[in-house]
Amino acid sequence: MHLVSSDIMARLKKAQLSEIHLPKYLQLFEVILQLIDEGVLKPGDRLPPESVLAKHLPVSLGTIQKALATLSELGVVSRRQRNGTIITERTDEIHDLWQFRFIDEDAKTVLPVFSKVTAIERARERGPWCEFLGDDDLVKISREIDVDHRFKAINAFYLSYSQFGAILDISPAELEGVHIHAVIRRKFNVPTVRTSNRIVCTVIPDRICLQLNLPSAARGLECHILGFGPRDRPLMFQQVFIPVDVRPLEFREIRPNSGLTY
Repeated sequence: MHLVSSDIMARLKKAQLSEIHLPKYLQLFEVILQLIDEGVLKPGDRLPPESVLAKHLPVSLGTIQKALATLSELGVVSRRQRNGTIITERTDEIHDLWQFRFIDEDAKTVLPVFSKVTAIERARERGPWCEFLGDDDLVKISREIDVDHRFKAINAFYLSYSQFGAILDISPAELEGVHIHAVIRRKFNVPTVRTSNRIVCTVIPDRICLQLNLPSAARGLECHILGFGPRDRPLMFQQVFIPVDVRPLEFREIRPNSGLTY
């Protein structure tokens, strides 16, 4: 456990050198996700007690509790009294759509979200992602999103080819069940400092209707998640199409020095 704590502390200190505007609890949150993606932390591993982490890490106990609570909310860890914080079994559930979440009718249960990467390719179509990223040459990661096996959504993730073209060399399987923001941060040393969300009710394109088994010209929600990196530079653009008749949806944003807001 001491080694795990030391590794987290080293990663957090390194992150703070260049990411002073990223809320501390999100720094810790992403560091733990990276350690899981890299296999340093494995399913069943128990994190040190919160008091031990607070003693060794340059953050407050409240910051640690907020980071662990966010990880628990996403199903990355399990937190139980007397048992501590344990890394859960890895599935194909994704944790990078945490800017919004689907909740059940009781407004308390967060539905798990699973993904299947269908393509990693050079983007062929123009759209608002080009204007936002200031580039026409982009990489596109396409995913089919399964919300608790109840309904599906379609997600496209756009990145600048000149900066992130190497992601084309990654197999689709490597991006399933991982935190894409953490992958980009680890491989390219570029964090997501803040996000801005937009949502409109629109006519879903026919190609998306086919994927969602909807009739032509069906209406639905089109969500845009704009990711910004250091110095508030545009970093990534996510587009999500969601059928209109689905479970309640909660939106959250990352804001500098304040964390996730509802």
